[in-house]
Amino acid sequence: MTKIQFLTCLWLSGFVHSELQFLERREGESVVLPCVVEQRDLSPFGVYLKRSWLQPSKVLFMYTNSEVSVNDGGYKTRVSVSGDPGHRALNVTLSELRVSDTDRYYCEFFVNRPSSEDERIHGHTEFFLLVTAGGHCGCSSYSTLLYALSSAVALLLLLLAVVGFVLIYQGKARRRSVKSRPQAPIYEEMAGVQPLGRKVAPRHLEETEASEYRNCLVKKSCNENQYESPSVAFSSRG
Repeated sequence: MTKIQFLTCLWLSGFVHSELQFLERREGESVVLPCVVEQRDLSPFGVYLKRSWLQPSKVLFMYTNSEVSVNDGGYKTRVSVSGDPGHRALNVTLSELRVSDTDRYYCEFFVNRPSSEDERIHGHTEFFLLVTAGGHCGCSSYSTLLYALSSAVALLLLLLAVVGFVLIYQGKARRRSVKSRPQAPIYEEMAGVQPLGRKVAPRHLEETEASEYRNCLVKKSCNENQYESPSVAFSSRG
């Protein structure tokens, strides 16, 4: 498997429900898609072959012991089926392949459930079919789609790496800023607070002492007047 095939399978692995098989053919060739269900206790009564992702559509449907109903989207004369869905296995052959046949294909079996709706079961394998233009080596001429997919995967990985680097750098920068921020010692903070308290206290004391002193002067002056007034009155009486 080449790098392009590996990247394609890796990209599609998140969208499949079973194993994924990569098939490469040239334009005009044929390919066989085996549709198989491994559960022995199942008795499917019909099967779909569907394509998805690029051009979602139904390629064919077949009832057990019945003819194949083929979609008229360019497959009428290019599809043949061997086997029967009732046997849990059949082979679908696509012939005269075209570049437009490039897509993901899968089989979907229908099982009758009397007490509920019919059950749909995916086949054991899904297929990614790549059809390259005729006359060119498939090893060196992959479609533009696969290159776009590989580029998208590489770009996504690059973006994730960049985002992770930015987050790590921001976290380190924040830790450095926290460590480099100076912290005032406790004794300096307390020393800076104490002078404020000391400055406030004397002002209150000074105001209190001044008020008491003034009151005291007033009282003394009043007492002296009271003391002097009787003597003056006494002398006047004498």
